[in-house]
Amino acid sequence: MNTKQRHFLEISAWIIYGLVNMVVLATSDILEDMRRATRQFDNWEPFVWEFSSIFFILILIPAILYLDHRYPIATSKWKKRLLLHIPASMTFSLIHVTGMVSLRKFFYFLMGERYEFGNIPLELLYEYRKDVMTYATILFVIYGYREIMRLRSGEAQLIHNTKQTTQDDRILVSKSGVYFFLTPKSIDWIEAAGNYVEIHVNNNSHMYRGTMKQLLTRLPQPDFIRVHRSYIVNQDRIQKVQPAANGDQWLTLTTSKKLRLSRRYRHNLANDAAKHPDWQH
Repeated sequence: MNTKQRHFLEISAWIIYGLVNMVVLATSDILEDMRRATRQFDNWEPFVWEFSSIFFILILIPAILYLDHRYPIATSKWKKRLLLHIPASMTFSLIHVTGMVSLRKFFYFLMGERYEFGNIPLELLYEYRKDVMTYATILFVIYGYREIMRLRSGEAQLIHNTKQTTQDDRILVSKSGVYFFLTPKSIDWIEAAGNYVEIHVNNNSHMYRGTMKQLLTRLPQPDFIRVHRSYIVNQDRIQKVQPAANGDQWLTLTTSKKLRLSRRYRHNLANDAAKHPDWQH
């Protein structure tokens, strides 16, 4: 499974979870209301409540992923990184509540009704108690999923720990109890993945526990260069260089994969462009 397919499945899984959760919670509200002697709300209302909440949670998940990508918890600085998530969870809750209340007011207006949020300080505290648990659950799911993917994809280890790797050295990969070897020249590109680094070889990927900076110093130079905060590329795989927005550029690899070359790392490519007359511009 390539990266695009995996990302599509990940997004689909979050959406399906959100929809199922919405239906279960909304129908639970309706059933509880039906058990009372006097109905307190119409059947459409719980669906508006749960949809508005789930909708903004799904929108905010990429922001949590981005924060964890920039400052992953699973590092030696995990205590400081955890502290970052306290204000982040508050911001998450504030955006979530503001968004869902606005959406509820809109739907209630369409139905000819009026939605009242209640005592704002008290309701914000009530919602934050739930939102901080939701925030923590999302992080727990993200790290659990990455661990499963690491086991499925196989974990890579550099055999030589005392010197820089050369193109003739081999990288040990373990997958489901089976060990095999990769050579650096077989690597297409490398991607940051939280507290791991994802090594892409053809349509396969292997997880390496470490940082992009640590791995780059171990790979043969100048064969591998940093082209983005999240990407390292094997120069032999670059086929085309094209301009992109904001002064960045797009790199098209021989595998048809497109990676962004940020302005910050353009000098890395410029230093070696003369050695690769086959690159298309």
